[in-house]
Amino acid sequence: MTKVPSRGPSSQLLRQRQVHHAEMDAQQEALRRAHVARVEGERYLRTILDTTTEGFWVADGEGRLLDVNPAYCAMVGRGREELLRMRISDLDAIESPADTAGRIVHIREQGFGRFETSHRRKDGTLVHLTASVTFVGLGRGLMVCFFQDDTGRRRAEAERDVIQAQLSLAARLAAMGTLVAGVAHEINNPLAGEMASQALAIHELKEFAEILRRADPVDREVLARRADEVVEILEIAQNGADSIAHIVKDLASFGRPDAERGPVQLISIVDSSMRWLRVSVERAATVRVENAEVPDVMASAGQLEQVVVNLVTNAALAIPALRPGEIAVRIGPGTNGSVRLEVSDNGKGIEPELMARIFEPFFTTRDVGKGTGLGLAISHAIVSSHGGTLTVESEVGKGSTFRVELPAAPAGA
Repeated sequence: MTKVPSRGPSSQLLRQRQVHHAEMDAQQEALRRAHVARVEGERYLRTILDTTTEGFWVADGEGRLLDVNPAYCAMVGRGREELLRMRISDLDAIESPADTAGRIVHIREQGFGRFETSHRRKDGTLVHLTASVTFVGLGRGLMVCFFQDDTGRRRAEAERDVIQAQLSLAARLAAMGTLVAGVAHEINNPLAGEMASQALAIHELKEFAEILRRADPVDREVLARRADEVVEILEIAQNGADSIAHIVKDLASFGRPDAERGPVQLISIVDSSMRWLRVSVERAATVRVENAEVPDVMASAGQLEQVVVNLVTNAALAIPALRPGEIAVRIGPGTNGSVRLEVSDNGKGIEPELMARIFEPFFTTRDVGKGTGLGLAISHAIVSSHGGTLTVESEVGKGSTFRVELPAAPAGA
């Protein structure tokens, strides 16, 4: 009997079809999983953007806002729908449109930018922001920007600056009180000489005029000598006036809390400060100034005078009443090319447990009414603002040494 061939697909063809269908199913499953992952990723990203405290927006190449998150809406006080009808240029930034346009051009060129800005909210209040912008070159380009609200930080910084300025002023006024005796002494001496010289010159000139009015013959040589004497008297008066002017200039420099910085010699700062201090401080101690040749420092002369006044006054107050007091003010080279100023005393010293607090504002070991506790704190702040250091070494019963180190002024400054 003859066998009839089967008309159905061969087993090999069936296997090929099965493999093909399996591959199609695998591809579809991969696409489905990729779609699910993308949807989940978008949902996850949306959740992050909607719940983060950082503001966020996306803008196209024309500056139109395409997306914003709730945090940014809250920052600028506008609703999402309102913002999505706006452009970047419509946001009420406290800067010129030219600045905004220039910043966008820079971000396009660099691909990234970070800057501080301020916006006026819809209700008129200001919000201070730090923005981080990334330019994504897709199609016509997208800008993605995140914002941090720095309003609280900047307000706190402004309040801190006000408090520091008030503390500095209080310390300066306290130091000015210390200078009063020295100022009076320094001004009274040349002022007395000037007034006496002026009175004598007036008297001589009156006699000179009387001689000229009389018809009696005059000896021209005698008149010339008397005129020379009047000139000498007036020169003495002028020297006194110059001394007073110098004192006033020094005092005005000391009184400027924000004087411009420039190259100054520490010895000139010490000499100027000691002019005020000797009258009050030398009642308690003998002051010795030792000066070595050192470069200039870049500093505010008035602020450094305040430091010297505070340190020397503090040294004098640390010396017990019945002990022969000695204060040494030394100027010399410091570490790593810096310039060093030391103020040492042989006073009672500082207890070890108090050393850590010695530069704290309002911390003082003196009796009520005998110290504000601001002098050392303000001195420390001034030295730090000049890029220097203020440290102290002390031993109970043997005295203390306060050491200031300041960077030398750059060559040619």
